[in-house]
Formats: sequence, structure tokens, C-alpha cells
Amino acid sequence: MVKRRILFHQTHFLRGGIETSLISLLRALDRQQFEIGLTITYPTEALETLYRAQIPADVAVHVLAPERWLSYFRQKKTQGKLGLLGKIYEEGLLPLVRRPIVSRRFRKIAAGYDAVVDYDMSLSRLTGRLAIPMLGYSHFSVAHLPSQNPRKLRKLRKQAREHYDRVVLLNDTMLADIRALIPEEADKFVRLYNSIDLARIRAQGQAGPAPLAEPYMVSVGRLQETQKDFTSLLRAYAHLVKEGITEKLVIVGEGKSRAELESLAATLGIADRVVFAGFQTNPYVWMQHARLMVFSSKMEGLPNVLLEAMALGQLVISTDCPVGPREILADGKAGMLVPVGDVEGLARAMKQGLQDETTRAALLNYAAQHIEQMGFGPTTAAFASCIETVIKAHP
Repeated sequence: MVKRRILFHQTHFLRGGIETSLISLLRALDRQQFEIGLTITYPTEALETLYRAQIPADVAVHVLAPERWLSYFRQKKTQGKLGLLGKIYEEGLLPLVRRPIVSRRFRKIAAGYDAVVDYDMSLSRLTGRLAIPMLGYSHFSVAHLPSQNPRKLRKLRKQAREHYDRVVLLNDTMLADIRALIPEEADKFVRLYNSIDLARIRAQGQAGPAPLAEPYMVSVGRLQETQKDFTSLLRAYAHLVKEGITEKLVIVGEGKSRAELESLAATLGIADRVVFAGFQTNPYVWMQHARLMVFSSKMEGLPNVLLEAMALGQLVISTDCPVGPREILADGKAGMLVPVGDVEGLARAMKQGLQDETTRAALLNYAAQHIEQMGFGPTTAAFASCIETVIKAHP
């Protein structure tokens, strides 16, 4: 067996599902088949305080723009703290200098590898076409692009045509959508599920006692209302409180919308019933001990948190958003699906999930079997096959 050297790339490490899924894949890959490197464009606080220790020790990590003058304003932009002058410098002036520096550094590193996996599809604008095969990962729904973001669709079409040997989609719906939108490159698009370490998730879920003495429901995600819609969740929970429900609501995560959501909870009169737990290094303990897991997103790709909740034997209630939840929850057989933004429907589903033991048992039984197909084995084998195919086919 030929051992392949694979270089992964990510722009930066924040506190989100993409970072978690990348680290899971790095851990899962067979070291008899692969030697692995990782490039990261910008340093972040989360990389050093959280993720550095989680990256496998044998993975060679390279930060491409560690200098403060190259990365400081990008970090401020990520935090939503970039003023007008900073925006002009970061988006207009600095890229002219930074891009060739980062490109040169990356190409020097990549010269020692057999293939590149661009995990957030950010490399092509820095490096253009490489001399070795390159895979890109697309993590979000593409069905809305023609009407809402045609510029991004044009960019994706160009990337598929000129830069990537394969573009990975995370579920079958995303794969069908992108093949319909870019039929001329249909053969380049493949579906690979995220890699989920079931045993590790379950062990971490059992790593501590229940965080709250009172029974509670939990929702986990970045507090960013452009995508996640905790607003509808809070309104649905307020309905249940009026009906006399006793469980608290715990929201695990941080983000730009936290203050807005805390204010809404106060306005709805449920501030004393909602716990904003912030970012947790081990969210699985919170998920393990909850009565159920609620997910209210507007759009997704393959949301890891639903897979993680299923791995923990947790009942899942999710919006039927584009595009991952329906596939993950097997069309509603492994969890309950509710239309996006349907506050009353979400409240009814939460109440049923808490109180209807027959429904709970049926959903949990199906989910326990369904989650096993999304473990390490199938995903890593498919990834290895895909990599080997593009390396052999690359001119």
C-alpha cells in the first residue's frame, strides 16, 4: 500500500461545527494509509486555547500568516469589531501584500504532499490551480444561490471548473442540488458525510454529572441569527412556559447575537427560565443530561450537533431547513421535523417530545440504529477511495 501525504487547509479556527468535523476527520484517517499536514491561514485565540490540543500530535501544523500585521485586522473582522478605516485596510489594501506572501508560503509547504484538501474552499483565490490534486469541501446549501447570491454561484462554478479535482458535498440533497446548478462539472461533485467519532462523543457525554439540578431542554450552536434562529426557539419556549411546562431551556454557544437574544428572553418574561451557558469545551455533558435537543436553524449543510445528539441517545427536534436535518433524521423517523420559523409548530413538537413516551421511544429506537452508518468507518473509507482516485487520475 502506498502511503499518501495529504495536506488539509482551513482559513482559521473559530468555535464551530466545521472545525469539529475537520478534527474528527484528522483523527479518523488511517495512519497506515496517510501522513497528514494542516495549514491555517490566520492564528486565532480559539486555535491556541481550544483546538491545538485536539489536533492529533502527528499532524504537522503550519500557520501561514502568524505575524500580527498580517492577521490582526482579520481577527477583528471575524469578531465584528472592524471599523471603517480597518475595513478599508483589511479588505482593500492589505490583500495586495498578504495574498502573495501567503500563497508563496503555502506552495512551499504543499510541494511535499500528494494532494490538498481545502476544507473551506478558501485556497483557490490565494493560490489558483495547483500542480497536485485539490479537493474542496462545500459545507452549506447551494439551492438558494441562483436567486439570493448569483455571484457566489458563478464563483463556485469557476472553482469547480478551474481549481478543484473534486468538490465534496456533505449530503445527498446538496449533491443533487449542485449537480443541477452546475451540470457541466457534475462528475467532479461527490458526497462524503462528516466523520463522527461516536465512541469519543459518548465518553465525553458521560464525563460529568448533570450541569443543572432541574430538568431542562438544550440547544447548541453559534449565536448568529442570520443562520441559527434562536429567536423562534425562544418564542416557542415562551408558549410552553405559559402552558405550565417545568423544564428550563439551556442554550449552549456564543456569538454576535447573544445580547439580542438575552434581551428577547427578558421581553418574553422567560429570562429566569433560560440559561445562556456560553461556549462549552464539552457540550456533550449538557446534551447527555437534557430531556431533549432542539435545533432551530434556517439553513445548514450537515449539522454535526444533530449527529452528536443522536450518538448520545438524545431525542432530536429540528427545523426542516435546507438541507441536512431531513437526511440526518431519516425523513422524521429518527427525530421530529418542523418547518423553519414555525413557532407554534416548534412548541407543539417540543411538548410532544417531552410528554409523549410512545413517540419518544419510537424515535429514539430508530435513531440508535440510524446513527451507526455515520461513524468513522464508512466516511473514512469513502474519503480514502476519493483521494486515491484523484491522485491516480491527476495529470
